[in-house]
Amino acid sequence: IECLPTPDHVPVDADPAWLSCAVQFHGHLGPWATAGLRAGMTARQAAEANGYFDVRVTVEGPFVKPPQSCFLDGLQVSTGATLGKRNLKWIKADKVVVRLENTKTGKQVEVRPTPELMSLLTSFKPKPMPKTTQSTDDHQVGEVQEHLLENIARRIAKMPGEKILRVRILAN
Repeated sequence: IECLPTPDHVPVDADPAWLSCAVQFHGHLGPWATAGLRAGMTARQAAEANGYFDVRVTVEGPFVKPPQSCFLDGLQVSTGATLGKRNLKWIKADKVVVRLENTKTGKQVEVRPTPELMSLLTSFKPKPMPKTTQSTDDHQVGEVQEHLLENIARRIAKMPGEKILRVRILAN
């Protein structure tokens, strides 16, 4: 759609269709945004909510700055809860916890990442860009790093939910 910004992303055939929706919102394919997507989709399904207007989401986590804060973008896309509608609230904390309430039924769920997911999210350590006058070198390093990030994100997107997330029903 020409009125929307163009994300920095080239989809591959194996990508789930929902991944492109998130990339359109977020701007690129990254692990933290993908983890937020998966957590939000899992929470919304567990609470049997449609999203947008029948959800209230509270998320705790270390989302002060990117890349960790990208989790919030994935959560917004997958639940429809947004900061603007005031049905998404972020609380600064050390551990990631998503709580979603279906406001029509009162059903509440909690979703937490597994150690395996947290290990994947923290596995990428960006290398400093070389300080050279050759911008092609900088560009190549950036492309390699982006490719590594996309590989981690695609892995998170395809993993079985029970390997990366723990769901607990809080109220029925």
